[in-house]
Amino acid sequence: MITINTVALYVTDQERSRRFYVDVLGFEVRADSDMGGMGRWLEVAPPGSPTAFVLADAAGFDRKDRVGSSADITLRSDDVHALHRDLTARGVTVTEPEKQDWGTFLTVTDPDGHRLLVRG
Repeated sequence: MITINTVALYVTDQERSRRFYVDVLGFEVRADSDMGGMGRWLEVAPPGSPTAFVLADAAGFDRKDRVGSSADITLRSDDVHALHRDLTARGVTVTEPEKQDWGTFLTVTDPDGHRLLVRG
């Protein structure tokens, strides 16, 4: 069986991104290691999730062109409306919840412009 381990998000400031994912979204740091010339290997994930994001230094990986557009990601929340209230109160760029036939969702934008769809 194959599972997804990590999804790379290329970022301009790993510490700023760590604060966003950990302090604002409630993720946990799974790994934080020195990679030498490529910088820092920084994995964050929602508690209990088998899949993590690698907040990869775009400059170290020579991927500056992929900042803010490196992945299409969908997250899940038990209560999209409560999440919206919480994130709005924290000053996070987030869309209003939108109801579709397939579910209710909103979009969160991280500090580098990555747009994360959150489905209820």
